[in-house]
Amino acid sequence: MTRETRDTRSRTFRPTTVPTVLAISVAFTAGASAPSAVAMPDVPATPTPIRATVAAPGTTVVSQTFGGTALPSGWKTVSGSWKVRNGRLVGDGGTRARITFGTQLTDYRFEATARFESVDDASRWFALGLDLPSSGATPWWIATLRSRSTAANGVEFAQRTTAGTWNVTDTAAAPVAAGTGKDVRVRVDVHGMKATWYLDGRKVLSTNKLRRSANGRQALLVDGATVAFDDVRVTALPSLNPYLRGPGEPALAVAHRGASAAAPENTLAAQDLARRVGADLIETDAQISKDGVPYVMHDSTVDRTTNGTGDLTALTSAQLDKLDAGSWFSSAYRGEQVPTLRAQGADLKARGGKLLLEIKRASSKDQVSRMFDALRAAGVLSPDRVFVQSFSKQHLKWARELAPKLPRGYLTSTLDADPVAVARDLGLTAYNPKASALTARPSVVGDLHRSGVATMAWTVDEPAQWKTLDALGVDAIISNRSAELIAWQQTQQG
Repeated sequence: MTRETRDTRSRTFRPTTVPTVLAISVAFTAGASAPSAVAMPDVPATPTPIRATVAAPGTTVVSQTFGGTALPSGWKTVSGSWKVRNGRLVGDGGTRARITFGTQLTDYRFEATARFESVDDASRWFALGLDLPSSGATPWWIATLRSRSTAANGVEFAQRTTAGTWNVTDTAAAPVAAGTGKDVRVRVDVHGMKATWYLDGRKVLSTNKLRRSANGRQALLVDGATVAFDDVRVTALPSLNPYLRGPGEPALAVAHRGASAAAPENTLAAQDLARRVGADLIETDAQISKDGVPYVMHDSTVDRTTNGTGDLTALTSAQLDKLDAGSWFSSAYRGEQVPTLRAQGADLKARGGKLLLEIKRASSKDQVSRMFDALRAAGVLSPDRVFVQSFSKQHLKWARELAPKLPRGYLTSTLDADPVAVARDLGLTAYNPKASALTARPSVVGDLHRSGVATMAWTVDEPAQWKTLDALGVDAIISNRSAELIAWQQTQQG
């Protein structure tokens, strides 16, 4: 049979042949116990997928010049005076005049030609509205340009709050003056909660603090000025987050501790089986031995999954290398070793696969550095081969300092009050909750997606649960039964 496995760098598909003999992996190996299923609360039988509006990258969503005298269809005046005059849209607002248009997008470019016709004073401004409901009601986010654009706050990103106050998150002085009577080309590139301001083609300011709503659109705003706009364009952009699931794509299949339902967990045998059945990522756990060597193991002690005893961090690499990590699962795996993280990385380098690395029990930044050094020595420490996750926010902060380009995910058993804020603070690529927590509060998926953050749900082993999570739009499913998950996805696509 064939399996369409995903290249998560571009979310494109490439065919891979899966040998028929590997069908044995869909049944549990003799002598191994079946993993327990995750208890899931009652949810609707066919929940509504939670996705942002999607347009193919490069699609022009809005392209508007202003002929005649009528406002374009779909453009809604909220406040102030908006008129088409002399081939331009002219906004005249004493206080925050607003006109909304466009649609809700996660990744897009918003650009326009603008000219201050007159201003009450040089501190007055116009703005590109990045996320406003069509009604123009608060809260909303804007990218502002003042008439005196070279002032310290000449360019801003700001939020108008529900309390009617300003939350100015980022400011900068523009390199050129806007003034009055002069055309300027303004542009903002938006990717979830990240945005970058450009003035006349020059980058001015960036932010990662946007908050995205479920019904936000684009808008133009004018305050204390008369401003003429022309050639307004909104263009869909490719996502900066390759782990976000695209339209029609299945969730990524993540092999939990390797193909752990059919081979001893966190061994090279389990990794090899996961790779051969087409898992998109291979999840693994790393911790440090007594003599500072990173090893692959989930539990604190070696008791459950080897023929030895004791805390892994109290054992030397010489002691760990002698352990049998396969016989507990099946006699067929007798002699399977506890792999070092470097050995696991070398296996990935030689034979393929991508790693979802969980940092466990790292007591210092140096210990995280040792893990990264092991993967670097194996030749796989790169964003397209390694994704880092942890239950510890401190681990993720250390990971960001040591290898800022690696994607990061936060593991949690319960949802934070504001997952988007956590994702922003930690610079996350993905927020990775326990499946039952996510299905109890499914709106979190949409909130995260609109902010450009993926969701990876763990650890889910039953088709009914896969169906629920798939319908919610999660981007990855972490499972002990990766072969069965992949087979189930194929039936859904058919």
